[in-house]
Amino acid sequence: MHQPFLAAKAAGTTQCQPVTKEQGPDGSLHAVNSRIKHTTGIALIGCGYVADFYMSTLLNHRELVVQGVFDRDPARLLAFSQFHSLRAYDSLGALLSDPCVDMVLNLTNPASHYDVSLASLKAGRHVYSEKPLTLDLAQARHLVEVAERHNLSLTAAPATYLGEAAHAAAAAIASGKIGKVRLVYAELDDGMVFRKGCEAWRSASGAAWPVDDEFANGCTLEHASYYVTWLCEMFGPVRSVTAFASRQFDDKGTGKPATDLADDFSVSCLSFDDGVVARITCGLVAPRDRSFRIIGDDGVLTVADGWDTRSQVFLERTNQMVPTTGLGGFWQAVSRRLPLSLRRRSVRFGRPHYHVPLGHPGRLDYARGPSAQAQALREGKWSSRHAKLALHVTEVTLIMAGSRTQSMGQSTQTSF
Repeated sequence: MHQPFLAAKAAGTTQCQPVTKEQGPDGSLHAVNSRIKHTTGIALIGCGYVADFYMSTLLNHRELVVQGVFDRDPARLLAFSQFHSLRAYDSLGALLSDPCVDMVLNLTNPASHYDVSLASLKAGRHVYSEKPLTLDLAQARHLVEVAERHNLSLTAAPATYLGEAAHAAAAAIASGKIGKVRLVYAELDDGMVFRKGCEAWRSASGAAWPVDDEFANGCTLEHASYYVTWLCEMFGPVRSVTAFASRQFDDKGTGKPATDLADDFSVSCLSFDDGVVARITCGLVAPRDRSFRIIGDDGVLTVADGWDTRSQVFLERTNQMVPTTGLGGFWQAVSRRLPLSLRRRSVRFGRPHYHVPLGHPGRLDYARGPSAQAQALREGKWSSRHAKLALHVTEVTLIMAGSRTQSMGQSTQTSF
């Protein structure tokens, strides 16, 4: 049996104090004060492919204590709970009634996000949801309203902006290293994964990669939020979106008709206050490229891979005030012929000790998001801004994903 890296929680043996709650006007439970001082009790709902990556990176966040897990598929629940030596709840209601559960990690498939998150909030539990928050903007708004009404925290993946690479890039922008930012190029091309045997991909506990969901929802809905979140954290709310999408491959090898498959290519231009414009490309056609380039008056910042928490970050100076004659002109002529690796320098950051899951195409600390949410709650620093940001990212992503039928520019309705 796989050895657990967190204390296993056997039914009936957990010692904890119940969350302080009171009855709300609609019968929901309102979390008045958190009992948490040093640890947070969490429970996972959904034991599919991504759940193993959350479990593996919980090694980095010992303050998150897994109380148990639930999945509507009994076979999947058994395999996952036994592999990780965790308590398996026999129903969603049993999980939500456990007083040791402070926060729910909603790792179900996107079509179930709304129902599971709503049930969790009404049970008085904080919620961290996998992306997207919901598949419908009205439902996402409702979740935010319920969370605010009952003084509960709600947010959604991805949490890659909490990584060292994103922080290094943001710090370089804030310090003026590249001058005024004008343009951002964000690439989220994942290659032709449907030709790479993805039907056989399995997680550590044996869960299949969700082929049908991935291709039915599409790469834009699944991936765009990675860089939309970065852009919003760096430059504020998106004011308008102009997008185009198409399906370049009608056959993904799943036996599904083309009408059941989402677009496999999209390109979107996002405008922000202060004149910043970002272009995001999502696709399953072009070779893998997850770079993020920020172009300013005086330089270019490049994050090599946004799916790597500690990706290399490069700074290249492009200030045109260098003389074009004499020694300045000579250096300019020579530097243009130098490899890019010699014309740019790395932006350095610290080297913490943490674990990232093996076998995943990126190097992501999945549990960093729930950990940051729990820490903010323990320290009394949680703000509704986080839920509003998740709602805004959801809106922008839905606009981008729906651009086959609406490719004209569209203004956003939400903010944070």
